[in-house]
Amino acid sequence: MGYPKLVIDRRKLFQNAKNVLRIATEKNIRIMGVVKAVNGNEEIIDVLIKAGYTLLSSSRLPQLKTIKEKDARIETCALRIPMLSELREVVQWADISLNSSLEVLRALNQEAASQKKVHKVILMTDLGDLREGFFKEEDLLEAAKMVEEECNSLYLLGIGVNLGCYGSIIPTREKMEELCERAEKINQLIHRKLEVVSGGATTSFPLVAKGLMPEGITQLRIGDGLFVSDLDECFGYKMFESEQEAFVLKAEIIEVREKPSHPIGEIGVDAFGNKKVYIDKGNHIRALIAVGRQDLGDCHHLQPLDSHLEVIGGSSDHTILDITNCEKKYQVGDVVKFHIMYENLLMLCQSTYVEKEFVGEILC
Repeated sequence: MGYPKLVIDRRKLFQNAKNVLRIATEKNIRIMGVVKAVNGNEEIIDVLIKAGYTLLSSSRLPQLKTIKEKDARIETCALRIPMLSELREVVQWADISLNSSLEVLRALNQEAASQKKVHKVILMTDLGDLREGFFKEEDLLEAAKMVEEECNSLYLLGIGVNLGCYGSIIPTREKMEELCERAEKINQLIHRKLEVVSGGATTSFPLVAKGLMPEGITQLRIGDGLFVSDLDECFGYKMFESEQEAFVLKAEIIEVREKPSHPIGEIGVDAFGNKKVYIDKGNHIRALIAVGRQDLGDCHHLQPLDSHLEVIGGSSDHTILDITNCEKKYQVGDVVKFHIMYENLLMLCQSTYVEKEFVGEILC
């Protein structure tokens, strides 16, 4: 196996995922496992199924196809609002889809009818993060009434919300109570109780763990928090300790040299069009590793296992490290290890230029 390499520990992943499931189950909340960030990797899907996940989801329909072909008993959900051009595949591979468009719902109903299926839908409502969802309450109620009364091939499973992904809005108990209030209005409108009130993603999980989630929330859609613990400072909760990180990036050093810390010459923009500010710290010892933004996204999200090492920047194919204060005398050919954040996970898992190595055995 070559480098760069993403090493995935099955045992740690299994334990982390199972712990999320345990905490949520104790609060009567079902977890929808999200496999988008790991590019629908089949071995990771296997681990989640072994950990007890019976509902898996992604915004990428080929990943849902992989799940269904692996185990047709697993319930699947399409996370991104469907495009009109992909409705056939949505009905074919997803048992459930998130929706926020009347036009799509009507067309989805027709497609489900043509496939002789009843497709479940969760209506998304926008509580201020300003991505997808019915923003006005009356529009949400109209959609619910339409699905319930006019769409014979759709089943109104519930409502949901997304918080934090675009507008950085923190999921609070007040936001969750607002979601529950909207669900109750729909209950009264359709004369039955919605089965699902989906209270967001990983950013909502601390409310569950701390016992602050309202009882009306029945589901969370968790991806990030199954795989990496990178939101600790924002939400005051660690999904798991550092030694339990299941994903480690290994990258090889291709150059070690002492150089100035400030570029020399007239400064313009970098390869991505960004105008950057550089701080002159004098000469320092720099190491280049053979992995870059094309593979991992923002290199500043990398968390070196060597605490004396600093990530100072990079380009599409290189990441630059300051190794001046490291106790280890790094040389060309040495391998450096990092824990990663969500963006790194997303990019590394889909890069064909990053080797994937699975280690550890699941101890049930």
